[in-house]
Amino acid sequence: MTPLSSAVAERSRKAHSLVLQRLASVGQVKVAEMIGTSESTISRFVNTDLERSCQILAALGLKVVPIELRCYEPRKIAILMELARDHLNQLETVEQLSFDD
Repeated sequence: MTPLSSAVAERSRKAHSLVLQRLASVGQVKVAEMIGTSESTISRFVNTDLERSCQILAALGLKVVPIELRCYEPRKIAILMELARDHLNQLETVEQLSFDD
């Protein structure tokens, strides 16, 4: 078996760490209840399969991110940044930012 590339290994470590942190904050009992299984099943999964699961996700080019975060294409962000930069470069005074009714 070939070792993971350094980029894949790093993404895998980050995902594994994030899952463990979130699992610690939510709790294995709560997670088990949410998915309809036992705490021992969650514990076994964490101890035997979680790391490999994170490696698979990383190898597939997938990330694990908290649900409150949003992911956007870099191209779209670059366009928004360019539009913002253009608009801000046109401003000469703070008063131009106010709107009169």
